[in-house]
Amino acid sequence: MKKVLFLLFISLCTSISAATVSRYTGTRIFWDSRSPVTIFNGGGYSRLIELSDGRLLACCESGGIKVSFSSNKGQTWTSPTLIAPNSNNTPNCVPDLIQLSDGTIIVGYNPRPSQPYTEDRRFGIRVRRSTDGGRTWSGEIFVYDADYTFENGCWEPSFLELPSGELQLYFADESPYTSSGEQQISLCRSHDGGLTWTLPQRISYRSGFRDGMPVPVLLSDNKNIVVAIEDNGWSGIGDFLPTTVRTTLSNNWRGSTFVSGTSSQRNRSINYDYCPIAKGGAPYLRVLPNGETVLSHQSTYGDGDNMKMYTYVGNKQAKDFKAMSRPFWQGTTKGCWWNSLAVIDTGIVVAVGGLDGKICMVKGYPMKQFQVPFASPKVDGRFSSSEGYYHTTAKQVPMGSETGTFSYADFAYDADNLYLSCLVYRGNARSSEPYPDGISFYIESKGASTNVPMNTSYRFNLLPDGACSVSRGNGSGWEETGMEVQTASQANSSYYRLEMAIPWARIGLTTVPLGQKLSVNLEVITGDGTSQVVERIPDTSPTKPATWVLLNLIEPEDPSGIGKIGKTRPSEGKTYNLLGMQVPANSRGIFVEDGRKIISLR
Repeated sequence: MKKVLFLLFISLCTSISAATVSRYTGTRIFWDSRSPVTIFNGGGYSRLIELSDGRLLACCESGGIKVSFSSNKGQTWTSPTLIAPNSNNTPNCVPDLIQLSDGTIIVGYNPRPSQPYTEDRRFGIRVRRSTDGGRTWSGEIFVYDADYTFENGCWEPSFLELPSGELQLYFADESPYTSSGEQQISLCRSHDGGLTWTLPQRISYRSGFRDGMPVPVLLSDNKNIVVAIEDNGWSGIGDFLPTTVRTTLSNNWRGSTFVSGTSSQRNRSINYDYCPIAKGGAPYLRVLPNGETVLSHQSTYGDGDNMKMYTYVGNKQAKDFKAMSRPFWQGTTKGCWWNSLAVIDTGIVVAVGGLDGKICMVKGYPMKQFQVPFASPKVDGRFSSSEGYYHTTAKQVPMGSETGTFSYADFAYDADNLYLSCLVYRGNARSSEPYPDGISFYIESKGASTNVPMNTSYRFNLLPDGACSVSRGNGSGWEETGMEVQTASQANSSYYRLEMAIPWARIGLTTVPLGQKLSVNLEVITGDGTSQVVERIPDTSPTKPATWVLLNLIEPEDPSGIGKIGKTRPSEGKTYNLLGMQVPANSRGIFVEDGRKIISLR
């Protein structure tokens, strides 16, 4: 018998070990897409930066180049100012902007002559400067001229300032290839703050194809320059893919070498183990405060001809981009064109897109883990700012950009419970079968990093009326349990709000798990009686705890009262029924919780 038990033990350990996988550790962006802000009422190709004085500055093409300012991080915007008007039947297009380390603001743009073409009007790159915070702007400064026909033009300027003070301007250039449809990425440099510029230098070219739309960054290591481009030369794709080309800062594109189509310095950006192959162009690249990188591009992936903006988070080398998400909820008819990204404030990501003829922005919040403060909210389905959730309005985790069912979740904990609050903007939500609305909340209570739900994994399915069913992992899937947890709900014609308290003891924890790895997942389910649509956190799987998001329980100022679950010791000499066994009250680690239930603190 002992031998059989030993073999069963070895078999179980092998099974658990085989299920253990690497934990997902990257950042994901949570977009607050419920209320996009309009920056410009018309136009295209908008770009945005945060100035050194805290204001935001945006530009776009709209009858010339226009700029607008925000003094409240994008909540409202000034009336647009035209700084580069069109002239001589030559629209000024596709602006980009940068503020230099000395405070100078520079806007670059792309004159694009209209037909009929004449040799005196050429496709080119120009800049204008402001040295007074954007109140006034210089005259037009020449950078480069291409040919005078569309087939041999130049396109899409983008800036980068190096630590040395060198200002770089990257652009796509067809002019060297008048007998083919090829295109290269070119670079001009300025060593006097944009007043004068060098001749262009080729830095990226794939023979027979069209490298385009460059956006450069200096990585957080201050050692590598990476340029996001669109590249239509990848075998078997037949379309543009977001791609990066790179050089070291010490090399800085010196000499006549460039990144060819076969160079190891040319990389497909997206990790397709996590993301589907979303073909498309117009990439944009930025660096997060933690050194990770965020990439966007436009694509009709999975939606006919409806163009959408997609974003991804990459590592500190601007590789291995994962966590695909859409900043804008677009329904089924809206196109989102020629988009860009900015990183502002303390790391908020701003997505800017051409949406239904307007230029709009939404904010995204990069998170590796969710923050959980020490508090004891009242579980009643109502909200009070004094309840102690992490966000002042209990809106730490926004979702909804994929389905349009906008929601916000937040967390708190105390000595007895983990608390969840979820606000879902879904009026007259269904709680009845079949195919109701609701949320599914998952928690892995012991930090197991597995590709199957173990017996330490729990799933809580909540309906809008507060009804809850609980399932537990069994090593391959889920089995419903009879566990009961406290829930409350409030619902009306605009939204429903759910709150839940999960006792630590009910999920196998004998102490508050400060410093331990708990992970959670959340799904928002939209039902209509005939089907359901589920929105998940990017790159999570409901059956793979290794993909879930870590919880960070914030230690209170006085943690002495949360070390052990339960507050009352049972009387000496008394016995209690615990899991079918009569246990003496003085057994080590046995407590009474609220005078009702016995739990083990082993």
